[in-house]
Amino acid sequence: MSRFRHKLLALLLAFTLLWVPSARAASDSEARADCLVSLHVFQGTGFREDGSRIYDLDQRPSRLQGLIMLIRLLGLEDQALGYDGLCPFSDVTGRFAPLAAFAYDNGITKGTTETTFTPAQPLTPRAYITFLLRALGYTEASGDFVWGRQAALACSLGMMTEQAAAGFESAAMDRGHLVDLSYAALTCRVKDSGQTLAEKLSADGVFTWEEGVNATVLGPNAGWTFDYAPAAPVNPAAAPVNPVPPADASTVSHEKKTVSTSIGDVTAHVLTVNTANPAVTVKSAMVDKTLGHTAAFASIVENSGGAVAVINGNFFNSYNPFKTPIGHVMVDGEFLYGNSGITSIGITDSGEVRVGRPPLFTRLRSGDNQWSIYEINTADQDSSASVLYTPAYGSSVTFRNGGSVLVVRNGVIRDFYTASAGMDIAIPADGYVAFMGSGYTSTEYFRYPQIGASISMEYYLAREDEEGFTLDGVTNIISGAPRLVKDGQIVTSLEAGFTEERFTTASSPRTAIGVNGEGKLLLVCVPGGAKIQQMRELMLKLGCVDAFNLDGGASCGMYYSGTYISTPSRNLTVTLQVFVNG
Repeated sequence: MSRFRHKLLALLLAFTLLWVPSARAASDSEARADCLVSLHVFQGTGFREDGSRIYDLDQRPSRLQGLIMLIRLLGLEDQALGYDGLCPFSDVTGRFAPLAAFAYDNGITKGTTETTFTPAQPLTPRAYITFLLRALGYTEASGDFVWGRQAALACSLGMMTEQAAAGFESAAMDRGHLVDLSYAALTCRVKDSGQTLAEKLSADGVFTWEEGVNATVLGPNAGWTFDYAPAAPVNPAAAPVNPVPPADASTVSHEKKTVSTSIGDVTAHVLTVNTANPAVTVKSAMVDKTLGHTAAFASIVENSGGAVAVINGNFFNSYNPFKTPIGHVMVDGEFLYGNSGITSIGITDSGEVRVGRPPLFTRLRSGDNQWSIYEINTADQDSSASVLYTPAYGSSVTFRNGGSVLVVRNGVIRDFYTASAGMDIAIPADGYVAFMGSGYTSTEYFRYPQIGASISMEYYLAREDEEGFTLDGVTNIISGAPRLVKDGQIVTSLEAGFTEERFTTASSPRTAIGVNGEGKLLLVCVPGGAKIQQMRELMLKLGCVDAFNLDGGASCGMYYSGTYISTPSRNLTVTLQVFVNG
């Protein structure tokens, strides 16, 4: 690795310390931040009147702010501001475009995709741990770890304790944590090397050996392991009698708006949902929690358990006998349907809204063996496929093609056998079955399950979502297409399967969902009809930074506070429901 790349690595370390949201600042973290400053890999955010540094360990900077700081740390701000190269990122415009173009052309950043940088997006714990692992030479491409299991490798390297590995990936991360993790990473061994990261950086001239010894990242006293313990729950007895209400106490509001677009006005009903308010809960729902089951919209509303608002959800195979949805559906933390490829919106248990295209896999693990399952309750039974069938599919599944069947009940492998095409396979109510095609089971890395062995199941992403969508804390998901707005810009491309006239030039009743700049959820219904281009412009003018189309036409449905704003003419299967407590 060249001297410049070592220096860039150190500065990238400083750069990422500016990305992720925070919740606490500890004196120990400040002391480690002082050490990083002495090693020239961190600068903080400013100075106090007495000359001491300000670290702002509890701030929430964005990716764009982090990029600006990185370029400053590289001493290239003037050069970057005057750069006249073409910016490849459609979501970075104005005076920041030259900075992003310079960073891209000089290999400082690749963005989140070839055409987006996602400037407002923070990093997640998993993403930051991944960065540190890559800094140490460990990559997913080399098979060193898989997405969703980063913390386990970090633990084995001594970067973090087992307690941290078990709990930190779903934590609310702050810059104090980032300082601590970065400090711990400096004394971890680089892959295929006898040196620690600190030793390599010192050898490359980023800091001297003496500076490293003084910061205790070099020498006999070097070594520190990151630990993490969730904050202790608040003692209700110690809580104030009159707690301070949230800054924004709104819950759900309705507004009928007429918006001008380039091809005519659109009249829409807009529900604005403040998911950050603890009194508000947003949940997805599937009729009877069973695929193929449908019900009239009024019946769904009446049986919702008191929802103040309900809209239709995923597209589904409405003309087929078995009316399966299109795209992911998660209800109360369980994937009832897992089919990657179109945009999804996820709601966490804390009310955070996430938008992306999460490439869902399911991992089955038994001892040292594991099997990746590609889809959940879908009809894909090709030779290379692996599909999980749960009770949400029904009591049985008929195999269209021959393959192997893994049967699990109460967390124990009960059977594994070959089934032929046309066989009806029972799905246990206390477990699941997995279809594995012949191409899947014939690979050299496939291991035959051991009957009677315990087995666990977990959802994970096959790769990092380009928009940072993670499954941490997500409890409810619905999906739709086409994408209308992404990172504050209109999207004109169409997903595969959504290119016919009704998604291009036809006007039809529409339902859409989006997130505005305040992080609030927007549920939008246009009963009178609109073209997709009108929906794009509508959602953008409503302030959405991300938005996509849901099922519409005869499925277009919206209910709010006792009024049916739009009633579908067909039965539905998936809906999104909003509840307000108190």
